[in-house]
Amino acid sequence: MALARRRSAAGPAQSLRPVARLLLDAAFDRPAQRSAALDRATGSEIWEAGRLHRVTPAIARAVRGWDELPDGWAPALRSARERQLLRHLQALEDLKGIGAALDRAGIAWAAVKGATLASVVWPHADMREYFDLDLLVQPAAFRDAVRIVEDVGGRLLDRNWPALRSSRRGELAMVGRHGTHVDVHWHLAVAPSVRRAFPLDVDAMLARRRRRELSGISVPMLDAEDQALHVAVHAAQAGANRLMWLADAYYVTADVAWDELARRSRAARASVPVALVLDRAYRVAGHDGVGSEELAGVASNAWGRLARSRDARHPFPGLPGDARLGGGVYAAARPSAAVSAGQLAAKHVQARLIEWRHRAGRDAVRPLQEDVPDVAAREAYFATAVSGGRR
Repeated sequence: MALARRRSAAGPAQSLRPVARLLLDAAFDRPAQRSAALDRATGSEIWEAGRLHRVTPAIARAVRGWDELPDGWAPALRSARERQLLRHLQALEDLKGIGAALDRAGIAWAAVKGATLASVVWPHADMREYFDLDLLVQPAAFRDAVRIVEDVGGRLLDRNWPALRSSRRGELAMVGRHGTHVDVHWHLAVAPSVRRAFPLDVDAMLARRRRRELSGISVPMLDAEDQALHVAVHAAQAGANRLMWLADAYYVTADVAWDELARRSRAARASVPVALVLDRAYRVAGHDGVGSEELAGVASNAWGRLARSRDARHPFPGLPGDARLGGGVYAAARPSAAVSAGQLAAKHVQARLIEWRHRAGRDAVRPLQEDVPDVAAREAYFATAVSGGRR
């Protein structure tokens, strides 16, 4: 039974700043509410806020009914929309060539994340920004899949084989023939720690995939429940602090069988992050709850109450320059409050390290993309991949 119901107009959204309210209207495909306060925002402020939450093209749609845009808005919004449309067309060309080659080789694969969400899940393909093409392939065929991408004009970006062997990451970064960044995944969880925490069954997901039309191309995609599970877990690990990720979670659950989504989340030990992300997404969209009593109950546990209390003190979405833009509570979500608290402390330390590296200029270096040939390390990495991470 669906539990979602419309929040009254007097709800928390009334306390949002004008630019934040504009972002919500844009992400959830509503005509933007114009106000004198919003008109005072500069084009740069609108562009920066849209870029932070990856919904700048959606803003262009939300304000298309206005008679005239405030000074400076039009160039920023037009540029963002045009760039996304160009990236989308470029990605489609690479997807067409790579997908056809994988099909000819009989490799089980599915397109995931950006392109599929923008084209199939969101109301319009020109709303959601994305930059990469993400492909999930059968782990046992991962080596062959990488070779096939190269055969159709792609090339590897990740070539530091000792670092890749050590990291055991669940993807390789490549670039397609037409210039699209292509992440070829043998697992949906890139980091081994996340794979251990949430044991998603990739082979089962690929066995359940369905073909859908993506801008005129027939493409295999995860079924509705697996897609929702993946989107929610991915959003949680990223902190669930970008409006794009929450809108993903909201839109992707439109056609799910809620009991089955709850069951698969439980099987992957991911009920807490899934419940918290969906709870936040539905609240931000203007609804009080999700369509699963089980997940709604999980979202009301101690860790879920902590997430809601933080949102009450710092209404979402945040804007550039805000002091509290992180999403540690969501990224740390684990089956128990005690484990989640330990994860939160560890992520706090990790965040401070990232800040230090940024200040020191060390994050400009991308070590995985250094060319470090090592045949033994390469073989070890592929052995890990084709075993599904068991080696």
